[in-house]
Amino acid sequence: MLKHKLLILYITLSLVASIFMVLNRSNFVFDLRSIYALGVYPVQNATQNISKAFVYLYTSITDIFTLQSQLQVLRDRIAELNGTALEYEQLRQENSRLRALLNEAPTDEYPLEYAEIVSKDPQNFYNTIVINKGRAHGIVVGMPVISYKSGYKGLVGKVVEVRQYNSRVLSLIDERSQISVMLESSKATGIMSGQNPRSTQTHLQYIDLQIDVEEGEKVYTSGMGGVFPSGILVGNVFKVEKKNYGLFHDLYIEPIVDFSTLENVYVIKKIPDREIIMLANEEYEEGEVTNR
Repeated sequence: MLKHKLLILYITLSLVASIFMVLNRSNFVFDLRSIYALGVYPVQNATQNISKAFVYLYTSITDIFTLQSQLQVLRDRIAELNGTALEYEQLRQENSRLRALLNEAPTDEYPLEYAEIVSKDPQNFYNTIVINKGRAHGIVVGMPVISYKSGYKGLVGKVVEVRQYNSRVLSLIDERSQISVMLESSKATGIMSGQNPRSTQTHLQYIDLQIDVEEGEKVYTSGMGGVFPSGILVGNVFKVEKKNYGLFHDLYIEPIVDFSTLENVYVIKKIPDREIIMLANEEYEEGEVTNR
């Protein structure tokens, strides 16, 4: 039995040797690497390409998330810079406004206290105005209040109520307001009173009919009464009512101050007489009771 197996093995090996000899004589190279290349390389190449595609896709997705994060950071930075630019522009405008006020600040025989308007009621024709200066800044009842613009001191009114850090100003157009004024040309004096709420113009009385008055003539404070210094511009004569009877003109004055756009004022720190303060308080309180 063993002999038969050995014989079969011998015959098999002989056949294999014969086949290799025949193939060698026909110049055919039996290269196992060629078979490997034909069968395995395409699969390996496809696997590598798929792997590269997945790597590229992963990298692209990662880059997209990174770019989105960087873009959000840039957007936040731009918003921050825009806010800073807006704040800078507001500060620049405020600085320019204060420089203009400083350059235009009037020189006066009395000290001046700059104040900003913090409240005014347009529905009430700006009868009273609240400013951000009060007792702590040396403000007392009866002090005159002016504005200063384009080279003119314009009358606003007078302080009628004072608290620690703010004050109330009665405007010259309020019907409770009465101010001694004079005409520029003739120096004739009269009493100007407000007409609100009927009109934002004021009414000037007690100017003698014998005095020629032209529309457009300037009107100034006379200095009488002890409250307002003389020479503060009040406004211009808007209307002259001609009369054939009576003793006095009826004149209507257009205030030089535009109360609808007024933002800041100066308080003239002229201490009025005690009696004037008492009279001002009484007039204001009487007016308050009447309005109620």
